[in-house]
Amino acid sequence: MTDPHRDRIAAAFDRELSRSPLPPDLRAQAVHEAVNSRDSQERQRTPRMLALVAALLAVAIVVTLVLTARSLHWRPVVPANPVVPANPVVPANPVVPANPIPLPKSGALAPGTYFLANPNVDANRNCVRACSAYHRIIFTMPAGWSAKDGLVFKHLGQPGEVAFSAWSVRDVYADPCHWQQSALSPLDLINASYDAVTGLVVPAPEVGGLANQALRGPHPRALVPVTMASPGSANGRVPALRIDLSVPANLNISTCDKGQFRSWPVAYNGAEVGSADMLAVDDANSHNAPGQLDTVYMVSVDRWPLVIDASHMPATSAADLGELEAILASMIIDRG
Repeated sequence: MTDPHRDRIAAAFDRELSRSPLPPDLRAQAVHEAVNSRDSQERQRTPRMLALVAALLAVAIVVTLVLTARSLHWRPVVPANPVVPANPVVPANPVVPANPIPLPKSGALAPGTYFLANPNVDANRNCVRACSAYHRIIFTMPAGWSAKDGLVFKHLGQPGEVAFSAWSVRDVYADPCHWQQSALSPLDLINASYDAVTGLVVPAPEVGGLANQALRGPHPRALVPVTMASPGSANGRVPALRIDLSVPANLNISTCDKGQFRSWPVAYNGAEVGSADMLAVDDANSHNAPGQLDTVYMVSVDRWPLVIDASHMPATSAADLGELEAILASMIIDRG
């Protein structure tokens, strides 16, 4: 065999065997054997070469299987959807951060830990209007957020808005657009029960509530039992219900009563009333926009439920939504 022929065969074998995980030394030996069989008879050369190729392929397959098995053995297995225990172990008493900053009435917020005091109690913590029994809500804020009259937000009024606020709520409007003449029904948490074994709220089947409020998204709407950190409560947690709501994207809010989309009335001032019309002068949860998405937490505290409304828009960035989720996760309900 001439040297050019030998070089071409050697190069061809080396190219084919380089595609397998065959060790370089063994590959070189195989090429050497393939190109140096010129002492054989011409009629024997082809069978021997075919046998050598078959043997090399068999070795390559074995090496591939061994390396694959070794790789699988050491690769950690991570489930796509890890199972979270139904009753995770939580600290007996969440640690209240030292010296949280009072949330200002308005203005930009520097990164830090803030508290929102209960706005419906006096200096002695006596209710002066519709009242939930808690002292303050403590939470940690990243940079870029602001506050105004109890609303904590980022990109206010813009397509990427994200915000949250806290309320004392007893009843909700059946029709949040035409709320002035709307019927009222109890907030979903009012008639719920408490499971002492799980430490969770058990929703009660009922006609009204946010689960059945008009214009708030498709039915059925799930009421999800959750808990929130609260020092002094059982296992350091207080039970709550979560519900996800929306505002119709094509709704012209200017056609609603007073140009406002109201989920619930706020102030009863201690009076028992049976008509939403009597509450029309009161402030209410009316900071809503077409397409807005709300996650509402109904927290079980004494007197009336504490409601935390966390909202965002379809165009809210994943980063800003992640910040909102982190703020909610940092919340501590200090019941005093």
